[in-house]
Amino acid sequence: MKLRNDRSVAVVLPSPIGDSLIGLVLVNNLILNGYRPVVFGWVAEQLADWFPHVTVGRPGDWQHAFDTVLELRPTDYARNLSRTGETLCLSTLSAYGGHKHMVDRVVEIATNVLGLRDVTRSNGLVVPADIGCGRFADRVVIHPTGSHPEKMWGREKFLALARVLTRRQLQPSFLVAPTELGAWGDIGEDGHEVNALVRLDEVAKWIAESAWFIGNDSGLGHLASCIGVPTLTLFMRQGLARSWRPDWGPGAIVLPPSLLPFGGLRERLWQRLLTVRRVTTAFETLRGKHARVIRQHAAADFGDANATRMGMLPGAQSRRM
Repeated sequence: MKLRNDRSVAVVLPSPIGDSLIGLVLVNNLILNGYRPVVFGWVAEQLADWFPHVTVGRPGDWQHAFDTVLELRPTDYARNLSRTGETLCLSTLSAYGGHKHMVDRVVEIATNVLGLRDVTRSNGLVVPADIGCGRFADRVVIHPTGSHPEKMWGREKFLALARVLTRRQLQPSFLVAPTELGAWGDIGEDGHEVNALVRLDEVAKWIAESAWFIGNDSGLGHLASCIGVPTLTLFMRQGLARSWRPDWGPGAIVLPPSLLPFGGLRERLWQRLLTVRRVTTAFETLRGKHARVIRQHAAADFGDANATRMGMLPGAQSRRM
């Protein structure tokens, strides 16, 4: 199915944050190839300033308006946007399955199903100019919750991790949803910082102005990754990490040790098996790796600056005669 440029196109994003950010990869590729899709979904609405090239619509204003309606997963209103009542649901396509990362599955569909020529893994997120990326150089955002309780590490372990970070002169900052504040607000009495921001753009700003992000397998890890904040994600098993790890910016994953032979048993016990020490070690490894990358970039920039002052092109090499 090759899309025609003269056809109106809608893209309906799923509700989960991570799925929406991955769906925006498809939107970005449509835009790069000359299409002007209208995008529907609450994530796109609340992050409109972070996706300045995206046109966001509200379903009630676009009834039966589009020749082609694409949706990642079935929704209850996408058909009403279509002139024919039909949609192309990506999750029903064979390319959507398999073992590839979810971003790569969307890229494959964009290339081989929709026939797009210029394809990227980027979703096109742009940090607004008034936000100071990383200006709180010691702040580590900790996201201890998620939409699936079975994917959440233990509360006491997250608190223990925060104490370790504090002893290492870092500033742990817990980030939860407003509906989760009742279960987490009491940690403030023990000196922990906890925030419950209402809008997703406020959450994005808080993450962008921080130095690090640690969290469960959840949508906010994907948001931190595409903003470019180094991200450590806790997974229950390798298979999930292979397909769903945040995979835009610098980051790493941490898994429990494979001490048990049966996958089902490992999934039931992964929170116990994944220790605070193991997570702390993974975080320090990520910090060290990122610091080396920063130093290398700084050295390269310094070398290019010297070359420019000497009349050489940036990136050119000199040799002694």
